[in-house]
Amino acid sequence: MKLLMPLLSAILLTVTVTTNAEELTLDAGQDFKIKASFYQSDDMSDRAVLLLHQCNYNRTMYDGMGKQLAEQGIYALSMDFRGFGESVNEQFSVEKIQALPREERRAAWQKMSAHWPTDVQLAYNHLASKLTDKGVVGVIGASCGGAQAITLAEKNDISLIGFFSSNQREENIARYKKVLAQKPTLIIASEKDTGTYESAQQLFTTADNDNSKFISYKGSEHGYPLLDKDKHLAGYIVAWLDSQL
Repeated sequence: MKLLMPLLSAILLTVTVTTNAEELTLDAGQDFKIKASFYQSDDMSDRAVLLLHQCNYNRTMYDGMGKQLAEQGIYALSMDFRGFGESVNEQFSVEKIQALPREERRAAWQKMSAHWPTDVQLAYNHLASKLTDKGVVGVIGASCGGAQAITLAEKNDISLIGFFSSNQREENIARYKKVLAQKPTLIIASEKDTGTYESAQQLFTTADNDNSKFISYKGSEHGYPLLDKDKHLAGYIVAWLDSQL
């Protein structure tokens, strides 16, 4: 698992932005709760986006974007992955994984992340329940969230997909090519974010939809810091989502 060691050595940062999001508690079973933020448009909507964070942040990285989506009449939901943000308990906590001896970290990480697909499905189901049968849902995954976006999109009627500084293994790129390449795809990466940029190029080469976009940046910023570097990026992402949903 290539992302494990960089993750465990990273400093977890909390992004705090004032929003009017509705705070949700989703029951994942076995006494575990998933925390999420729901950004609801003032008007009824049949468009929605699920926002999956990167693995050194939490759901608050999408606060600004979620608010902008709601202002455009698009529902948005961001969730804390199990072990991150407020989706933690005694058993599942990335901070506690960091404190484990090196030989125990991988097993603990794998046990925790094995729950993510069902947790993401739970969040998707809640978001989809806000729409009619004609509703459309997109998903964006930052960094480690990109693999979860692929897994979700393989099993559900996802209308578009986004990869935000998301390095995908060859097997995941093959999965994308097989069932998702025809969907509008937004890909964002920095040129010096080496492995991620190479993955982004492969994904874009594979993408077959004419409305797919690849946004490339100089530098090495990974995920959320790009939103600080380019204050127009969140607005561009929202505009692209608005045009494709």
